[in-house]
Amino acid sequence: MCSSGGSPPSQPSAGGSSPPNATAECDRILLVDIYEVVQREDGTDVNRGAQSRNQFINLDPARGRPELGRRIRFRAQFRWASGSTRSLAGQSVYWYAQAGAQNRAGLSGSLRAGFGTAAGSGLLRTPSTTDASGYTGIVEFFLSQYAGDTFSVFATENSDYTGGYCGGTFTVWRRLSYELDCMRRPSGGGTYSDRADTAGLESKCRDVFLELQRTGTDARPAHQRMIKAADARTWATNARDGTGAPRYFHLCMIDTIAWDPAPIRLTFDVPGGSPRIELPASTYLLDSSDWFVSATYRQGTQTGSLQVGNFRLTEEGAPATGDEKFVLTVSYTGLSVNTARNVTIRLEFKNWTEGSGLQTPTGPATLVGVRWRERRYRESASDLSNSTLNTMIHEPGHAMGLASQNLPDGQANTDHYVSTGGPHCHALSNGCVMYEANSSSVRLCDHCVDCVRGRNLSSLPIGATASY
Repeated sequence: MCSSGGSPPSQPSAGGSSPPNATAECDRILLVDIYEVVQREDGTDVNRGAQSRNQFINLDPARGRPELGRRIRFRAQFRWASGSTRSLAGQSVYWYAQAGAQNRAGLSGSLRAGFGTAAGSGLLRTPSTTDASGYTGIVEFFLSQYAGDTFSVFATENSDYTGGYCGGTFTVWRRLSYELDCMRRPSGGGTYSDRADTAGLESKCRDVFLELQRTGTDARPAHQRMIKAADARTWATNARDGTGAPRYFHLCMIDTIAWDPAPIRLTFDVPGGSPRIELPASTYLLDSSDWFVSATYRQGTQTGSLQVGNFRLTEEGAPATGDEKFVLTVSYTGLSVNTARNVTIRLEFKNWTEGSGLQTPTGPATLVGVRWRERRYRESASDLSNSTLNTMIHEPGHAMGLASQNLPDGQANTDHYVSTGGPHCHALSNGCVMYEANSSSVRLCDHCVDCVRGRNLSSLPIGATASY
């Protein structure tokens, strides 16, 4: 009997004779080629030459689109080394996958790669047999769920699972769609699109093996000084025309996002002759349609109440100059007040919390407030740009399951996960993008990188405590 990989038997010497079945007994199979089996648009299968590529595992498989989904199908063809045309039925073939050296260790359950009919088998070797013409049946391999993992799939006639032909090297990727809508600036000054660093966003996502595709059109919504958190979803929906749900998020560059109005009481010594109260916009945020709670005045022995009609609310200054303020011009019409003298006014009003951004609880909208950061970072163009990019990553990051309570290998993320104002990350002190306060950092810590690479991203939003 010939050993695997040996030379073909020598020809018998002149005048000699060979055993009646010598060729059949010593013959062996040789691999002709390995193919990827691709489903055509009409539903039929075709063998295609093996190709290495990125595989977008979070997208649904589709006819004619072999790059979608975790499953890749193969078939190999063999022949007799002797050139014999006899049947090849039942010959053993051995399939194996080589995992990349940098692949994530410790994955379990459905996150694992493997041969089989469903994801998560963990089997990186499997045998099959040939039919009479030398073709194997279809062999299915499922990539891992961990983005950036690579796998090379081989077929061989060697029972020790060595050698053979490679059917391609496949890298785990994901793909999401996003839409960008940019509110008009006040007074016809263009839109906030100049603050949307989409190139930076797409680059940061590629770093974690996530491809972004732009969808929809920029609706350029009319300027609105403040969008309240309770109204954010409706406002964004009205601007939206993109597609791609549920693998989609919606970025909205707006003036201001705000929440949690709280009453605040302050006393002012309002000068005579120019009765106005100034509230710096860096500290206070008022809604012009609903800001007043109550007010009283005192001038000497004269006291009384003021109504909302005694005040006119306007704004002055600009973010770029850092002198923004809310101005309350006071009218004493009908009151026993000497307008040339100072008046003490005790004012109670609703003060809103100004946010850097907001991810709507049920997705897919991310609202990025621009005005406050143009004020805060007015002296540093790079910090302003990075602060905006920070929010453009941070808020969709929540929809992608960050900051995660557990790591992809099942270990608790206890050193870094906190639930301060929602799930956030304390790695790198305050340097991770997923920290609860905005900064000019645009870096995801190693833990958050690990977590987002482990997420399937087949449907957004994903909760921070959700399993992988």
